[in-house]
Amino acid sequence: MNIAVYFGLPYGGAFRSIEEICKRLATKHHISYFENNSRTQIKKNRLLSDFNSLVWERVKQKQLARKIDSKNFDLVFVTHDEHLQAPWLLRYLKTKTVFLCQEPTRAFFEKFLDVSPSLPLVNRLYEKLNRFFRKNAEMANARFATKIIANSNYSAESIFRSYGVTASSIYLGIDSKQFYPQKTKRQNQVLIVGNDEPQKGLRFAIDSLALVPPKLRPRLLVASPRSVITSDLLSFAKNKKVNLKNVCHLSPKQLCQVYNQSIATLATAYLEPFGLSVIESMACGTPVVAVCEGGFRETITHKKTGLLTPRDPQKVALAILLLVHDKQLYKKLSHQAILRATKYFGWDNTVTKIENILNETVKK
Repeated sequence: MNIAVYFGLPYGGAFRSIEEICKRLATKHHISYFENNSRTQIKKNRLLSDFNSLVWERVKQKQLARKIDSKNFDLVFVTHDEHLQAPWLLRYLKTKTVFLCQEPTRAFFEKFLDVSPSLPLVNRLYEKLNRFFRKNAEMANARFATKIIANSNYSAESIFRSYGVTASSIYLGIDSKQFYPQKTKRQNQVLIVGNDEPQKGLRFAIDSLALVPPKLRPRLLVASPRSVITSDLLSFAKNKKVNLKNVCHLSPKQLCQVYNQSIATLATAYLEPFGLSVIESMACGTPVVAVCEGGFRETITHKKTGLLTPRDPQKVALAILLLVHDKQLYKKLSHQAILRATKYFGWDNTVTKIENILNETVKK
């Protein structure tokens, strides 16, 4: 097939996912890339950035759609850009499209991420108006996709609730040549992979670690794909007597090292759609302690490949202590996690399923 690929993602799990998918598709198909990084260049100016996303970017992507349509591609494989989770491009393409949707913009659809009432009135009104236009644009754009792929069953449900359209669920994957067990001495630390955003649950993780007895309390290492931890969060951790260290922009090789150096990976994000770090950690043989929510329920089997807990800091603390004290359980979880990750979450398997959907879409 002759496939156009459109993306405009900042570095992180979603970016690495599209990179892995396209790398494998390119071995069988001709791939042409159309990357959008315009918002990164101007996002320091909020008004200019919003105008660009809602007005000028719409014009540019309409022009890009005409350009892509003129090249007679069999299909366009679309994922998010930094303007909207469902890009304007979907609305204007006449060529068939498959939209890989990691998640809708959660701030538009989930109450706990609503505009803060503590903002000044003018800022609050501006933010609400901005979100109103973005939400409606995103919903409309998504409905133009010929086919939508979600990264989990939970994500497919979220897409239906948010956009009113169905999606096929295909799990993301890991590259076992990049993420694998190493003969490294584990340090007394737990790892979280994620940015300092409300939905990532970093404060909840700190609250949980604060309940571990001081002599056993592990350090919290936060590996952030893009942004550094705020001083507010560092102060919060210090007040809770939790040793927090932040590292940024790690390569897959460096990520593999920190997974292997940690006694566990914490997955405390609120309603995480999938959680790439969970299966990467499993592939490295590092057990995961996760809240029993969202996509975590699909990747982890409790007491077989990891530990699932209610969203209760005390329960998370007890799960960490269980891993520290029960060496036999730790060894079992580590071994079973590696087997599950490599058997069910390999990129080759993921891309084969995506390729089947691409073929079906072209034949329609």
